[in-house]
Amino acid sequence: MRRPCLFFLACVPLLFATRGAAADDAVALPPFIVEEASKGPPWRYAEAPGYEILARCNDAATRRIVATHQRLHHLLAEMLPPSLQLQCSLPRTLILYDEELQPAASREVIARMLRPNGIEPPEDFSPSPGFRGMRITPPSVRRLSFLPNLRLWDRDAMAVFMIVRRDDFDAERLALTHDYISFLVKGRVPALPLWFVSGLLTLYAQTTYESDRLTLAALSWIAETHTDAVKKDPKTAPPVQPLADFLANHFASPTEPFTFDPIKAWQAQAALLVRWGLEADAGAHRAALWKFVERTAGLAATEAVFSECFGEDFAAVHARLTAYLPAAIRRPVNFKPAKLPKPAPLMLRNATDGEIARLKGDWERLEVPFVKNISPDLAPKYLEQARRTLKRAYDRDDRDPRLLAVMGLCEADAGNAVGARELLETAARLGPIRPRANYELARLRFEEFGAQPAGGDGRLSVTQASEVLGPLFAARAQQPPLPEVYSLIGEVWLHVATKPTRGHLAVFDEGVRLFPRRPDLALRTGELYLREGFREDAAAYLEIAVLIATDDATRERAAHLQTQLQSLP
Repeated sequence: MRRPCLFFLACVPLLFATRGAAADDAVALPPFIVEEASKGPPWRYAEAPGYEILARCNDAATRRIVATHQRLHHLLAEMLPPSLQLQCSLPRTLILYDEELQPAASREVIARMLRPNGIEPPEDFSPSPGFRGMRITPPSVRRLSFLPNLRLWDRDAMAVFMIVRRDDFDAERLALTHDYISFLVKGRVPALPLWFVSGLLTLYAQTTYESDRLTLAALSWIAETHTDAVKKDPKTAPPVQPLADFLANHFASPTEPFTFDPIKAWQAQAALLVRWGLEADAGAHRAALWKFVERTAGLAATEAVFSECFGEDFAAVHARLTAYLPAAIRRPVNFKPAKLPKPAPLMLRNATDGEIARLKGDWERLEVPFVKNISPDLAPKYLEQARRTLKRAYDRDDRDPRLLAVMGLCEADAGNAVGARELLETAARLGPIRPRANYELARLRFEEFGAQPAGGDGRLSVTQASEVLGPLFAARAQQPPLPEVYSLIGEVWLHVATKPTRGHLAVFDEGVRLFPRRPDLALRTGELYLREGFREDAAAYLEIAVLIATDDATRERAAHLQTQLQSLP
């Protein structure tokens, strides 16, 4: 789990748009569900395109939620096609839980959490529901609340938990949140151009959902005063920046008689360009916009590529944007698909013990770092629960490699290298495993081989290197690409007792292209090319490392390698 602060209180992908956050000083915890503690319906399982669903609620409610989820994503594609979204080889998980079952589960969990601290909950204790879920405030104890909806993610997967009100579900009140869209575009690999990410998110913040369309509010130009100026006379407002400078992420400097914030001006133009590409001339430029974004993901936006996509040069489109601006700030715009596809039937059945353990256990594993970030003393309870859930199926001889991979990741996250290695090795023998599981297996093998290298001069043998590279290249073939995979491949080649060819090193060209904002990858690539005598490649990547370095240590290391390069004959 990474960057937990980014998804705190994020109720996505489904969120009641009419509900706002209320001030609350309680510690907000993820839902803690102990299904065997409360009587109720069985867990149900289904698969939908790109998703696995585990539900303990009414089948009709489950079908309505999944159908709404699919409809919202079809509407989103009018602004953001799937090709420009984060892709995952692993199906995403959607866990639905009946609200009426939550109090009993929460009551048991809270009691279990409080007793080790010497606090006995009152006999008549019953958590009271609030908009955030179940809440408890016993004497001398900080307040705890359980979030009703939450999205968590790992490096290679995403899961959503949602408390379901069976009699109070209004599909028209649900929308995909801004946080979720930000997750999709910022997590996409190769990285999308900054101007597109900024422009799209600016527009989406002013977007509303209706049953069959998206509505974008009128555009704002830099600030309210400048927007009003455009309405009166466009010549009295700051002009649209030349595209060559704008697409190179250069901020315009205010000139007389205009005064404005250069960053806000750049952000406003990003929104203008995206909106023009999506809507102007009856959507005639939409395909060109998406093609241009795809072509320049991780690369420079040259005028040649721009002209290939739009059929016009920078100057021509600059004139079009200038002419389009007055209309964009005066009116909203609707995006409506020609036809919303009919949802495929959702075939629900009782979930197997293995499916419950794998999906619920993986969710509980993801809860651990979330809780550790906000309430470290409670994190061990969540880890215990995840282990119990996963082990329940394992003890019944379930050896699904997907289950074993989750168990291995749970132990790796907990710092149990020996247990993680054993589980991941078994999972890899039994079948394909997920990207991060492949990476963790390779990392654990590399640590062991590094302590006992079998090659000459304290280096890895070819066999050892092959055993580490195998799962790394399996992860490389999956989605999403992981930067740590390329970093570890570099570590292997730096420590192996054989000399790589130029073809072997080509994988690092791919890594830098996929992650152009990772100075560590550029630095490692330059170091490898320098060591193997590829001077031009080394010079190029070391220069990139210097340009994108975010700390002095990286800059100094790159500069040192550049000095070595210059001293070579």
